[in-house]
Amino acid sequence: MRICVVTYAAHPFGQRTGGSERQSSCLARALAARGHDVTYVAVGWPGEDLVIDGVKVRPAWDPHAGVRFVRAVTHRYPRLVRVLRNERADVFYARGVGYYTPFVMRAARDAGARSLLALASDRDLYASSGKIIFGVGSPCLSAVIGPVAHAAFRRWGLRVADCVVVQNQEQAAACQALGLRHALLSSIVATPPDELVSRSRTRDVVWSGNVFDGRRSKGLEHLVTLARLLPHVMFTCLGKISGVSIQPVLDELRALPNVALDGSLEHSDALDRLADHRLVVNTSPSEGFSNVMLEGWSLGIPAVTLAVNPSGLLNGDRLGICARGDVLAMAAAVAALLKEQPARDAMGRRCRDYVADVHASGTVCAAFEDLVAGAAAGF
Repeated sequence: MRICVVTYAAHPFGQRTGGSERQSSCLARALAARGHDVTYVAVGWPGEDLVIDGVKVRPAWDPHAGVRFVRAVTHRYPRLVRVLRNERADVFYARGVGYYTPFVMRAARDAGARSLLALASDRDLYASSGKIIFGVGSPCLSAVIGPVAHAAFRRWGLRVADCVVVQNQEQAAACQALGLRHALLSSIVATPPDELVSRSRTRDVVWSGNVFDGRRSKGLEHLVTLARLLPHVMFTCLGKISGVSIQPVLDELRALPNVALDGSLEHSDALDRLADHRLVVNTSPSEGFSNVMLEGWSLGIPAVTLAVNPSGLLNGDRLGICARGDVLAMAAAVAALLKEQPARDAMGRRCRDYVADVHASGTVCAAFEDLVAGAAAGF
């Protein structure tokens, strides 16, 4: 099967990119390993054609070419259309809300191919996310342009895709309510090295996220509160955190003696750092399916979240604990699990078993193949 994966990426298979980009690159690699002919079209990467792990990587356009303010019409979209037409793929897969997504869906339709549009976040379905996703630097202008751009994404993206691919049961219910053709495809997680699974956990909790101007905060302000409530618990923060609007909260984090800001790391280094910790914490108000939580689970590390609870997996303390929006309850859960190692270890075993059963590459790729076959048959 010829598969074309299209996603925004500052670097092909970028090791410092966000969760959505990493999911796309992991899926592309795994499908290529199963013998499929896979092309990964990297929107926003100013590179040259190359092959990585059996995947053909192509830039969609040179982000610096063309005249500013009109380059989208004169250079970027025409170039993207040519690249996609030349692929002659059997299936086109795009992930997340993007201004380029309608062109991917159109390319699939013109080629008589299947089109899969995967959600990257629970917020992708709603216009309220438009001012963040389609931000243009000015809050006032983004508030106007964002909802309009999101309406175009809904009209020529979500509603024309053969299938909207969801990550959790909550997204599936939302798609059902909106009348969208949809199917659940679990996120993919590589099997971690045995050394990381068996490593002694010497640090308390880790939080990870990329936060900058124009992007949602990932609950940084709640992380500050949590760290203050637990002064004897050491917090490690991974990811790029920068920007004028972020600076006040970042200054508060830096001033806390129990918070270490380790910055953005290569993925292998970040996974190595993750393996040192007893718990993963997530303070974001919404997610799709956090890669950090999944990778932590693959290592046997439970998660404590403020609000996110994908597919109810944190109910009954199964793979961790969700505080249901209560930061005080979250602090209590973190303190209890750090103190109660037997309970934490039992959760960790359930986490590893769950990931091995549901998120392993073979399982996810087989489900992807079935999904394409279903789309071809009209479900």
